[in-house]
Amino acid sequence: MAGVTECPSCGEEEELRGEPRAGDIQVTCLACRARWMRGAPRCAGCGGKDILERPQSMTRHSRGTQLSIIGWRQVPLCRTCDAEIMETSITQNTPVPGDYVSICLYGRGEQPTVPRSAPRPAPTRPPSPQATPPTTPALSRGESPRPSATKPVRPRVERGRPRTTPSAVPTVRQAIAAFLAEASGEVDHTAMLLLGTHLGSYERLGVLDRPEAADTLAAWCEGHWGDRSSTGAERAVNTILRAVDCWGARGWLASDPAAKLRRRGS
Repeated sequence: MAGVTECPSCGEEEELRGEPRAGDIQVTCLACRARWMRGAPRCAGCGGKDILERPQSMTRHSRGTQLSIIGWRQVPLCRTCDAEIMETSITQNTPVPGDYVSICLYGRGEQPTVPRSAPRPAPTRPPSPQATPPTTPALSRGESPRPSATKPVRPRVERGRPRTTPSAVPTVRQAIAAFLAEASGEVDHTAMLLLGTHLGSYERLGVLDRPEAADTLAAWCEGHWGDRSSTGAERAVNTILRAVDCWGARGWLASDPAAKLRRRGS
């Protein structure tokens, strides 16, 4: 929103257009038609500033009618225009449904366009033309028919290319945003920001499942918060441990990259 150089809806960074509006600049994403104010976050529906971000699942039909979650994003909601869906998400502690269109982003009556990265259907080949059977010459009286020298043409079976199922593991940035949105109690936002920079915000969270991830994470935390006796260091490391537990519970991690970090703190 404020100061954002990419679309908060689809992540577009280049196809953006700005227009003067009420002493500010209204930015429009040419990829998905989302709109927001550059100077301060404002609702595209009512122009209000009372905005709250909630996690929203990003889904895609991976095979036929099968709907798969491919990641998470933080969608801004207006407390006035999106009041009903926001109240449901907060009271039930659930993400915003993937098919919900935020009025705060698109205004009333607007619909997002299909992102440019949407998969295109595999091209199909036209059916092969049937071979024309040769004409049989007329037979004289008493003459038996000769066997045809041509073999019958079998229809060609078309085989489509196998479709790959998109990964359901979010990026590091999306995983951190999902954790902070649902975390209760005191969390260290600075520690999560440093962790995202260390791992790479746009890398998949699977980087923490690599064989060397446990050693690397423990050494990195030791370099930043070696003195675990201080309150700030303990809060930062505990926040990282809670985030790893949250991601593991969601099924985004197949291992425990914080195993050595836990042993050092015990």
